[in-house]
Amino acid sequence: MVVRSRLEGEMDEDALRLTSSMDFDEHIFHYDIIVDYAHVIMLGKQGILSSESVRKIIASLREIEQYGFENLEKNFDDVHEAIEAKLIEIAGEDGKRMHTARSRNDEVATCLRLFSRDRILDILAETLNLRSVLLKKASEYRNAVMPGFTHLQYAQPTKLSHHIIAWHDMVWRDFQRFVNAYRRVNLSPLGSSAFSGTSFPVDREFVSNLLGFDGIVENSMDAVSSRDFLIECVFACSSLMLSFSRICEEIILWASEFGFVELPDEYASSSSIMPQKKNPDVAEIIRAKAGRIIGMLTSAMAIYKAMPFAYNRDFQEMNRILFDAMNETLLSCRVMWGMLGRLKFNEDIMREKAEKGFSTATDLANLLVEKGVPFRTAHRIVGELAKSENYMVSAGEIMEMCRKHGIVVGITEEEVKDALIAGLSLERKNSTGGTSDENIRRMIESRTIAIKDDENILTEMKGKVSKSLSNLYEMVSGYESQESKDNG
Repeated sequence: MVVRSRLEGEMDEDALRLTSSMDFDEHIFHYDIIVDYAHVIMLGKQGILSSESVRKIIASLREIEQYGFENLEKNFDDVHEAIEAKLIEIAGEDGKRMHTARSRNDEVATCLRLFSRDRILDILAETLNLRSVLLKKASEYRNAVMPGFTHLQYAQPTKLSHHIIAWHDMVWRDFQRFVNAYRRVNLSPLGSSAFSGTSFPVDREFVSNLLGFDGIVENSMDAVSSRDFLIECVFACSSLMLSFSRICEEIILWASEFGFVELPDEYASSSSIMPQKKNPDVAEIIRAKAGRIIGMLTSAMAIYKAMPFAYNRDFQEMNRILFDAMNETLLSCRVMWGMLGRLKFNEDIMREKAEKGFSTATDLANLLVEKGVPFRTAHRIVGELAKSENYMVSAGEIMEMCRKHGIVVGITEEEVKDALIAGLSLERKNSTGGTSDENIRRMIESRTIAIKDDENILTEMKGKVSKSLSNLYEMVSGYESQESKDNG
């Protein structure tokens, strides 16, 4: 059943099992069919195949498409062979003409790009949902005070909204990475044949337009032998999953001893033995999947690093990585915005802990600087005050400490009190991007506008693809109808 050409006998059963990709080729069954449609229609347009052959092949491919991957025989090298064998079974001699002016090399490269394109569009849509959820949460908890951390130690007070906007911006950059990757993914290799092009008068641009690509990969060797687009997709996935993992890590911490969040029941589990437990299993699994996808990226690059031009069967192992990485990322993205949308934050606990550990010490040092004390000296003075762990220091204590350093300053109790209040500290941070309410409002507003702009970009990308594929299927239906009339 496997194409053997000059080889005699069947492939060893274990060797076939080792080399076959049929166990994961279902991911590109649909794409192989539409590539076949476009290729055959082009062959007819260019006069390489007769109209009769094109009609028979199209009608048979339509039948195979409706037949489904699950009903194909699986004892083949790959889905491309399985489809061609079924086509020949249905269409006879005409089915043998479909592969004219084409190699599996440019065929599979095209299928992989189509798969990547669709997954990128899906991930972009889900990422937009996540970004919208994060901005809604930032608005909902705009004035909620919480502790900020460095080295996982209480550092300075901050706002929950400010923290959530930081999550959003991290994910926003990942969104942009996928948009940029899309521009390099959405190029057609079809028509490059094995790697040196073909002597048949194919129209690569026509096929590219039918399939909704933005253009072609011009050099035929580069078209079939490049998989940097695949690695870029896996990298974009790993970057987004790293962002998810960092957010999940904080959710896990905040749901435990910190007590900052209440996990939604739909995204938690209980213990098999301890009935009181509510475990952050979903966040933990996403955190672990990030590690797996980092491993996938490493594997893809390791396979690719010493690959000679043009095609090598090693590429097949990269396909599985692409499918797994993009599907896992898409699922994780859906779960993330669902989970984050249902999180409840314990504002009272956050506010209570916001002033823990002398968290407004920097504000006190800044007050001394405003009184004329050099910052490094002010830093040392407040550091010495912190050693006593008496964080409710008085104006007298501060002035006495200043005198020990040879500095005379005048400070009132009211000034010290204001410097130590977390809420007032946050409103003083009015530098661009800081925690003041004016900054928070502006950041939420500007990012809400950016989401609308990105939605328009995504709609445009999807619209172009949809229009092209609709046109392709209209052509397919036309050939299919003509074939039915001829048989009628």
